[in-house]
Amino acid sequence: MPNPLTLSDAADLIDVSIQEIFLKGSEKESQLYKQICNVETGVTDYYLKDSSLTGLSYAGRIIENAAVTAQSPVQGFDKTYTQVQFGVLLSFTKPDWFFGIKKRNLTRITQEAVKACSDKRELLVFDRLDNGWATSYTVNDISGNYAVSIAGGDSVAMFSASHTREDGGNKCCASLMQIISSLLKSISFSYCSLSI
Repeated sequence: MPNPLTLSDAADLIDVSIQEIFLKGSEKESQLYKQICNVETGVTDYYLKDSSLTGLSYAGRIIENAAVTAQSPVQGFDKTYTQVQFGVLLSFTKPDWFFGIKKRNLTRITQEAVKACSDKRELLVFDRLDNGWATSYTVNDISGNYAVSIAGGDSVAMFSASHTREDGGNKCCASLMQIISSLLKSISFSYCSLSI
């Protein structure tokens, strides 16, 4: 853990000759992730699991005295989501808080911790898009490295043209995935490029 901010580290906070101190904070919190992801708030379970049931295809023509063609929905792939927490600790000494930050009305510096978490959320969302052709990737952050698995219920990459239909049939979306693949390869999905 880094050393907390002390009065000697930020001597300007108690210097009476300095009239105004400005907080050079981060940009306003971005919420670009809501434009490309489903967002669920108020989750109280550690694990979330979902599945699906397919619909039916188009109806068929029925000629006189013929049997009606039958269809059945198919259960989709199960997916389990495990909640993950991210955080950062902002540390300073008690004298620094009382005689510097609080006295100078810089308590909004604590919002920087909130902003750091929201920025991390944005980066993680766009990491999934950047790595859409892989089934897993490694994330590096201040806590170290960890692996993230992003394979879908059919165990292939998100942007793969090898997805099977939920009923086990052959490729269902090869041409669509080829179009998406060619478009996305020319676009950078880094957080910086999308936030400009």
